[in-house]
Amino acid sequence: MMNDCQYCEEFERGYLDLNGKSLGNRILLETDNFVVFPTLGQIVEGYLLIAPKKHYLAIGEIPRANYKELEEVQGKVKTILSETYGSPLFFEHGATSRKKRGGCCIEHAHIHAVPVQVEILGDLSKVFGHKKIRDYNGLKTKFEREEPYFFLEDNFGRKYSFDIPDVVPSQYIRRIISEKIGKQERWDWRSQPGLEELENTLRKLKGKFDAKIKLNKVTK
Repeated sequence: MMNDCQYCEEFERGYLDLNGKSLGNRILLETDNFVVFPTLGQIVEGYLLIAPKKHYLAIGEIPRANYKELEEVQGKVKTILSETYGSPLFFEHGATSRKKRGGCCIEHAHIHAVPVQVEILGDLSKVFGHKKIRDYNGLKTKFEREEPYFFLEDNFGRKYSFDIPDVVPSQYIRRIISEKIGKQERWDWRSQPGLEELENTLRKLKGKFDAKIKLNKVTK
C-alpha cells in the first residue's frame, strides 16, 4: 500500500473516511484484482469508478495479464449503468509520474464511468492529437513511453487515446462533461462531493452487483 494514497487506505480499512467521518463501505463490486464504487463528486447520479486493488499510477501501468479481467468488469459496469441510468462514457486522466499527472487528482489508477449521453470527442480532438485504439494495450504503450494521456470510450464503445502535455488543468474531462450537461459548478469533486447522489447510487445499484464475482481466469 502507498501510505499517502486515499484509495489504498480506504480499501485496507474497508470504509470511506471523509474529513474524519466514516461514510461506510461504498464497494459495489469486487473481483480478484479490481473494485467498483461510486465516486465522490457525483456530477450525475450513478457515476462510478473502476480501480485496481493494488497501487498503480494509471491503467497503462497495470500488468497486461489483468486487462482481460478489467474488460469484463467494465462490461458489467456498462450493462448495469445502461439498464439503470443510460449508456455511460468511460475515461481516464492517465498519469505517468507525480509531475506528469494528466489532470488526475488521486495517484491511484481509476477509470471513470459516467452515465451521460454527450459527445466530447470533438471537444478533446480540437485541442489534443488522438488515435483510435482497440484495447488497453494502447494505454500501456503510452505509459511505457512516459507520455501522459487521456483515455475515452464513448457511448458507442469506440476507444481513443489522446496525446496531452505533461501538465493539464485538474479534472479536465470532468470540466467538459459538467459544462455539456449544464452543471458547470459540479466539476470539482472537492467542493461538490455529491453525497446525496452517492447514497442514491449505492441504494439503487447495490443489489444489481454481486458482492464478489469470480471471473473465468484468476490473475495475480
